[in-house]
Amino acid sequence: MTSQGADNATSARPLPTHPHGATPLTLTPGKPVRLSAGSLIAEVQPGCGGRLARLARRDTRGDLFDYLVPLGNEPFASDEWPKAGAFPMLPYTNQLRDDTLHWQGRDIVAREAPAASSSLHGWGLRRTWEVVDESAHCCVLQLDSPAQPEWPWHYQAYLSISLDAQGVDMQLSLTNLSAGEMPAGLGLHPYFRWPAGARLTFEAESIWRSPSEDVRWPSEQRIHVGAIEVVSVGGGLDSEGRSTWFAEVPEAGRFDARIDYAGGLRSATVRSDDASWLVVHSPAGRPYLCLEPSTHRVGDFDHDHVAVPHGETLNLSMRIDLA
Repeated sequence: MTSQGADNATSARPLPTHPHGATPLTLTPGKPVRLSAGSLIAEVQPGCGGRLARLARRDTRGDLFDYLVPLGNEPFASDEWPKAGAFPMLPYTNQLRDDTLHWQGRDIVAREAPAASSSLHGWGLRRTWEVVDESAHCCVLQLDSPAQPEWPWHYQAYLSISLDAQGVDMQLSLTNLSAGEMPAGLGLHPYFRWPAGARLTFEAESIWRSPSEDVRWPSEQRIHVGAIEVVSVGGGLDSEGRSTWFAEVPEAGRFDARIDYAGGLRSATVRSDDASWLVVHSPAGRPYLCLEPSTHRVGDFDHDHVAVPHGETLNLSMRIDLA
């Protein structure tokens, strides 16, 4: 994907106005890249963290059904993003403990002030990506991130978003351009609509939870849980008020998580063959549900990461089938 995206690069869209590697304080939605296939439409905002800003189906009357919470048109702080669309997480997912990476005897604080108050979700969602290829149903985005004190490795990422009549494919890759090995992890973070009556079903080898909402790390485990079903009451996951579950992917190495919307006329099924974890997140009272495939365990990046050699690439894919 990397070489293809670079070879087909176009100059139809302006380059970012801020320096490469710098995180802007504010992101502003611009003219989106619009994709269509059959009755499905998608909108991509490269300047807002490479975000899939809308994913919807148009019915025979012309009405739109949104599967993802659509991103609005208002500017937003790069550290306070709207809970909408779907964005890439890199060069790690979720948050590092104490915002610090411990690597080969070094303590690296992975928090870029003043643009970021924490290490949450990395840099991909906070920066402007470049469009290097686009068509009626596909676009390829590129992010070049030079080494900096908060992350002393140079890497290049590509995000391909391809729409077809049945759904959307998102392919995320990261290539290490530094001389030495780079610790890396990838994730994708969609915000699905989660109205009352919607139903989530998936299988997991085990489910981990944090002891309270003040702790972001998984610490309580239920093993061999098998099939899981959750019915939305307009937000939240369980009666104990937990907003986040950490699900280990079944031994087969693939997960399928399906959302059925009230009435059963619409559904979204999320799949990944590359993820070892699925983070399931829905705060109480907030009608959205995040299903986040991840290559490493949240809060354990010091030990559970991929050491990517110079010139090598780490990949993550996510397929969303829509009915």
